[in-house]
Amino acid sequence: MLHIGGLIAALAISVLFTLFLNGDVGWALIYTIGGTAVISAVLFLVSRRHISIKLSELSGTEKCGRRVEFEIVLRKTGFCIMPFIELCVDAGEESLPIRIRTSLIFGKTKRVAGSFRAERSGLHKITLSRALIYDLVGVMRGKIELSQTVQKGVLPKEIEYDGPEVLPSVLPSDNEETEEGAAVKRGGMPGYEHREYVAGDSPRRVNYKLSAKKNKLMVRLDESQGTRATNIFLANNAQSVCADKAFALARRLIMRGGTVKITHKGAEITAATPETLERMREWLAFREFAGAGAVTEPADSAFPEGTSMVFSGDGVITQISAD
Repeated sequence: MLHIGGLIAALAISVLFTLFLNGDVGWALIYTIGGTAVISAVLFLVSRRHISIKLSELSGTEKCGRRVEFEIVLRKTGFCIMPFIELCVDAGEESLPIRIRTSLIFGKTKRVAGSFRAERSGLHKITLSRALIYDLVGVMRGKIELSQTVQKGVLPKEIEYDGPEVLPSVLPSDNEETEEGAAVKRGGMPGYEHREYVAGDSPRRVNYKLSAKKNKLMVRLDESQGTRATNIFLANNAQSVCADKAFALARRLIMRGGTVKITHKGAEITAATPETLERMREWLAFREFAGAGAVTEPADSAFPEGTSMVFSGDGVITQISAD
């Protein structure tokens, strides 16, 4: 905030003091106030050319609902005394603009931190739009346009799938006899691939003989269990809640031995094991979903061939095929 009016008022009082009370003291006040303003303005004009402001890159992912922290580095590139700096940061529609006040007087480098709460999953963009700088007495103000953007992936929420029931023909069966009779490798001999047991796996898939040999629980990945992959399509207008629900369905199917493919804006990822499921979750964390105002829903012809489920808008789920 500029204080030119206050400076003028102080000088006026000094003049009155000079004329009616004490001339020497009044002139001293005039020189002090006016000189301070001039020195402050000169320092401001010189210092504004010797300042560097950088928004640090972010790495990794964060869980939904947690605070995302970011850092801004201010450096002197020459003579610089900047007592008042206001950094303007935009963290997306769901977050209010962030204002960080700092100074750059002592030392060559200053690091300031900020944070916001990630209220939705998906890709978050943090933009350092500009910096407002002020001189010592608040007479002058400048604006430095920055437009620096970094990104942070926020993982889908861990929720329970509550959408339409997926038909048994799409889900792998829990009928052990049926699977064992149909799971045959080349050469006519029954055979299975295995992985280590994780929480949520069906006990019927545990191979107890192999588990005894390896001294750890091993789970069969039957060749026949997998009917084809369940294809999940996230429409262009899908909001972040669609990613949460799609991941919940994918986790449910994969933990029962199925394979899931998710397609969003021309990109796709497939998962069939807990390890690849985690990679799918990270992939969803870095997807850019539509805002709350997106209402346009694509036509059926826009769905990829073989689509089983469509997630659109603010969580609308449509079952396209069940065979």
